[in-house]
Amino acid sequence: MNRAFNDNALLRDVERLQDANTLIKAIGVIGLYGVGIACVWFLCTAFRAGAFWQ
Repeated sequence: MNRAFNDNALLRDVERLQDANTLIKAIGVIGLYGVGIACVWFLCTAFRAGAFWQ
């Protein structure tokens, strides 16, 4: 009986780890989008300021 309880607990933990992996991937994608937007904003700002040819 004790083994079955431990197996069920292990299965619950696997589902929680999969949820955590999904959350980590989502945070990574959001972070990369943020970095990409920041790079485009910087390039547009530097272009309008004329910083590329001075």
